[in-house]
Amino acid sequence: MQSSPRTVAVGVDLGSATTTVSTRRDGGSEPPDVRQSATALSDGTGTRHSDEPALIGLAVPATWSPTRRRAHAEAAANAGFDASFLVSEPEAAARHFAAVQGHRLDPGAPLVVCNLGAGSCHVAVVRREGERYQIEAATTADDIGGRAFDRLLLGHLSERLRRTDAEYLARVQNPGETALCAGALDAVRRARERLSEHHSATVALPGLDRELRLTREDADHCLTPAVLRTVSLIEDAMREAGVETGQVAALLLVGGASRTPLVADVLRHHFGVELVRPDLPDLVIAEGAALAGLARIGGDGRSATPAAVGLARMRTSPEVLVTILVVVIAVLSFAGVALLNRGGPEVQGLDAATETPTLPGGTGASEAAEPSGEGTREESGGEPAPADSSDPEAAEDATAAAESDAPLNESPSSLDPTTGAASPVGQADATVPDVVGESLADAERILAEAGFTAVASEGVRRTGNGSDHCDVTAQSPESGTEQSPDDTVTLTYTYVGTDNC
Repeated sequence: MQSSPRTVAVGVDLGSATTTVSTRRDGGSEPPDVRQSATALSDGTGTRHSDEPALIGLAVPATWSPTRRRAHAEAAANAGFDASFLVSEPEAAARHFAAVQGHRLDPGAPLVVCNLGAGSCHVAVVRREGERYQIEAATTADDIGGRAFDRLLLGHLSERLRRTDAEYLARVQNPGETALCAGALDAVRRARERLSEHHSATVALPGLDRELRLTREDADHCLTPAVLRTVSLIEDAMREAGVETGQVAALLLVGGASRTPLVADVLRHHFGVELVRPDLPDLVIAEGAALAGLARIGGDGRSATPAAVGLARMRTSPEVLVTILVVVIAVLSFAGVALLNRGGPEVQGLDAATETPTLPGGTGASEAAEPSGEGTREESGGEPAPADSSDPEAAEDATAAAESDAPLNESPSSLDPTTGAASPVGQADATVPDVVGESLADAERILAEAGFTAVASEGVRRTGNGSDHCDVTAQSPESGTEQSPDDTVTLTYTYVGTDNC
């Protein structure tokens, strides 16, 4: 039965504090249905009150590695979201900037997106190329955000409590008083959010019989060092993308913590570019992800079935994929050796020998039917028994002679073609080649040629001048060491902007 065409797109922003879900309909004029919840995605936050099939866009930071993206997609598939795809947060913000906020984003013009959420700050430079959005550079910091702001403000209030309520302060700072500390930070958060629209706010700390007063001037003094860190992140991203301040189309502020007035004031003063902050900055990512889903639905129509979606159900673990790859390479290597030697007289003799009728006692049958490690060495260059041999003893003598004449430089690991397992014969160690400085693809090829097919790689985003995109910067084990070909070689490489190595 053919699946119904998808006409609904759902965008999901799985933030560190809240989950935001936006639902949009293809061709519809009604406003999007946007909901926020503190529950997880699998708890039903994204449940729609409709049976219509929907395409779900999951927003993720642009700095996430492919491994982390794969894990996120697998988690969504396991939660029941089969028809889903991943969209980077800056792309979602850029789509919202152009489609909903009504701003013009010329092709090739760089847009700087600063996503300041509760637990982190993500900055990216985005360019629009037709209907596609390209991430030129991305930086991130996990110690800047709303929670970091709250800790700084609580530290400021602690100086007052030290003089008037030292006993209460000791309880708040006690690691065992987790509930009291969480309640104090929550009270500070509410006061900080009130300061976004008022010049002062009261802080009602739990367990304290009086309220404290916090002004916007006090908050600005406490938060200035953290906000200046945001300036550094934006500068790093622009430098990595090769973008000057005069080229920036706009600086887009999204995320709940971007409501803090000091953030907009400092960035506007430092960069002097057009600063855009939507009225509801914490909803932008989810709405932009829904817009990305609509673009997929209307663009090519491939979203009609879950199999056509970019990232649908992915249940195969990376370890299984690596194992399959190793087995496939080993089988192809075995077949390649056989093809190279097929034209030689020795292999022709071996082919004739394998067609010898069953000998009395079953000796000839077992030798011809079981491609053991000895048979592998015969194909690699040994001299098998003549094709017209009918004497079992003569065949055994020829086999022994072929074993004694086996080449000394044969592959250090031989695979049994019947089981795919490593044969105990020829398990000598091999020298690990030096691949530091090579591209990741060349490094994997060099290692495979040396017999090392179990390769694990880990990308590290480049934050300044250094290695080129996808260049290997470290390897383990080190080059020159003797290792078994079955051992895993771990490569570390750098990438610029988005990790597509």
